[in-house]
Amino acid sequence: MTMNRRAALAAGVLGGAAVLTAGGASPAQAAVSGPVPNPAVAGESGSVGQLRRLLNLAAAGDRSLQRDAGGRCVVVAPAGVHVLKQPLVIAGNTTLRAGGATFTADIAVKPQTYTKDTNQHSPEPTYPDSFVSVAAVNGRHATLLINYVPDDCTGYQAAGNIRVEGGIWDPTAHFVRNATGDDRARATAAPPMNAITFQHTHHVELSGVTVRNVKWWHGVELNAVRTATVSECRFEGWVEAPTAGLWHGEAVQLDLPTTGTTWGGVADNTPTTDVRVIDSYCGASQQYPGWGKLIGSHTGAPDAVHSDVWIERNLIENAKWDAIGPMNTSRVIIRENTIRACWGGVYVKSISPNPNETIDIMGNDITLTEGSNRPAVGVNATNAQLPVSDVAVYANTVRGGGFGYSANVTFRREPQR
Repeated sequence: MTMNRRAALAAGVLGGAAVLTAGGASPAQAAVSGPVPNPAVAGESGSVGQLRRLLNLAAAGDRSLQRDAGGRCVVVAPAGVHVLKQPLVIAGNTTLRAGGATFTADIAVKPQTYTKDTNQHSPEPTYPDSFVSVAAVNGRHATLLINYVPDDCTGYQAAGNIRVEGGIWDPTAHFVRNATGDDRARATAAPPMNAITFQHTHHVELSGVTVRNVKWWHGVELNAVRTATVSECRFEGWVEAPTAGLWHGEAVQLDLPTTGTTWGGVADNTPTTDVRVIDSYCGASQQYPGWGKLIGSHTGAPDAVHSDVWIERNLIENAKWDAIGPMNTSRVIIRENTIRACWGGVYVKSISPNPNETIDIMGNDITLTEGSNRPAVGVNATNAQLPVSDVAVYANTVRGGGFGYSANVTFRREPQR
């Protein structure tokens, strides 16, 4: 199952370069050969140009750069607002310290109509017809930050050991400041984008990052990523797509590279695994309401199942759909999260073509919006061929909604009801 919103991404992001040492190499030896990841971009400020040069030095493993405790080259972004005309590209074995910096986009847009997703699972929001016809960017530019991905990269081969600390990542701010009309009109002027994207890589850390006012897509996309931690981050404000189900609006999305969801490298259906989302916040911003979900997934391919995901101690407020909603994901722990004024709570579902197993949902405090028709806790097996097995649900506190389990869900212990 692929999303129409990224059909343009099949061509990838960055090409024509190779990584000399991939995952497992010593940080001091890792370097990128060929074209630099961050060529100069006309029209950007001197501070952004300098940041790109430092990221290129880090990509080359330049010995003049400070190293952190993880052996990564440290790049410090200057304070202030930085308007990007192309994404920043971060190579392996690099830490980007962005505290005090705000990143936004001034991306050249290409007209494209957002078509209705045939797999829509939720009620369609109602907007004026003028809002449905929007400008979408070419996929090469549809994120503020992305890791360096060679054209022939498969699996988790792109150099990893990447850390991003702090910063405000707001893809729409430049367009909103420079457009006219009400909030809805200004949001229409902005292109749909991710804030931060990782693909075909491993060992990624995001700490203290603030993602704000993303339009349609995701705050952090982990696409064919092995081992990632998102901790003490804030996801504030989301502009929903007018013709797609709210179930796709994940602040943190677990994805895999299909023909329509590949940012760089090969569309080889590598799933995302070993992910922790902890001690983070997801809710509204001053300008826009909350996200569809804090975290979830909505793509599947044969034998490509996301796995080993911990979602713990997060606060989710005003989610428009299910606050936590993994699909096509096995070995999931959802524990001690606080969910307030959300339309749905925790909802785990198998989707074609894979069954799922080993789901633990415990110790969560869940309060749903009055009038919601979603479960506070739900586990759904799509059909007998796609069961969800080895499930445990216990010790959750629920206000509003209830517990819902479909047929073909089996439990390792008597579930909470």
